Amino acid sequence: MVTTQWAAWRRNIQKAVKDRISEDRVSTLLKRLNQALRVEYSLIIHYPYIANLIRNRNVKTLATELGGASIHHADVVASIIIQMGGKPEWAFDHFPEGADIQKIFRVQLSKERAALGLHRGSAEMFTAGAYREALIGLAMEEEQHIQVVERILSMLSRK
Repeated sequence: MVTTQWAAWRRNIQKAVKDRISEDRVSTLLKRLNQALRVEYSLIIHYPYIANLIRNRNVKTLATELGGASIHHADVVASIIIQMGGKPEWAFDHFPEGADIQKIFRVQLSKERAALGLHRGSAEMFTAGAYREALIGLAMEEEQHIQVVERILSMLSRK
């Protein structure tokens, strides 16, 4: 029953998107969303290893939570892409050279800021609806992620 409801919801969303958004706008949105997906997922594959490099228990906990949240964000964005008729474009960065944890989190801070801009900008392209709300929610969470990464950097600089 849930699968049937999900399929019906997805068809309705796809139709609503196509009815309300021009083909050019859908193309632009799919590009932006795939860019957000690449930003969200690019470093996340390395988070378990990064967490193992961290000795401070509080920093390790924050980093692990941040990794889990980023996986969730990537899943939400990928779902929207698929529901809009696109194909998610995954990308992963190589592990940063030298394993400088502070440098890794400075890079992550820039990625969180980029994701914030992409989620906000994509949300603004929808006039209303579930996608807009989901992207606004992700943008709000990105603001929190920025604060978490800044806190991590602060904690790492005090050691």
